[in-house]
Amino acid sequence: MHRLTSGLMTIVVPLLVAAGCTGSPIGDPCVPESIPPGGFDSREIYLETSSVQCRTRVCMVYQLSGDPENLCDATGGPAGCLSQETVNAQVFCSCRCSIPEGGQANTPLCDCGDGFDCVDNIVTTGGAGVRGGYCVPCIEPGNPRNLDAALFENCPAS
Repeated sequence: MHRLTSGLMTIVVPLLVAAGCTGSPIGDPCVPESIPPGGFDSREIYLETSSVQCRTRVCMVYQLSGDPENLCDATGGPAGCLSQETVNAQVFCSCRCSIPEGGQANTPLCDCGDGFDCVDNIVTTGGAGVRGGYCVPCIEPGNPRNLDAALFENCPAS
């Protein structure tokens, strides 16, 4: 009887571990390992392509101004601090969903899933393995995720 119980535990534990990895990994939170002094520039898109925090291995900072680790609390904070909502809207796990015309995909491309849209040619510099389109959240006016991130013009036409 003891052997049967041990055998069941061996089967149950891996199933529980596998069940924890369900759902789309696009949009999962992440924090880049390398943050420039003074934070990021809102005119840029930053990709960390070996992020261990993301199942997709791509942590994207999408047009964020500031340091995602410099968070404001509920009562405010120092100048330049960011709300958690802003960081969640503009720093997230993403993946490459399209390649530039004439390019080659050396890895499988992904589907973006609900709430995200594939923005073609969003990354135009770097190696052939990173150039192309990436999944970015579709944030429309009035969306509570919008907040300071009123810069996403990638939503499909209604």
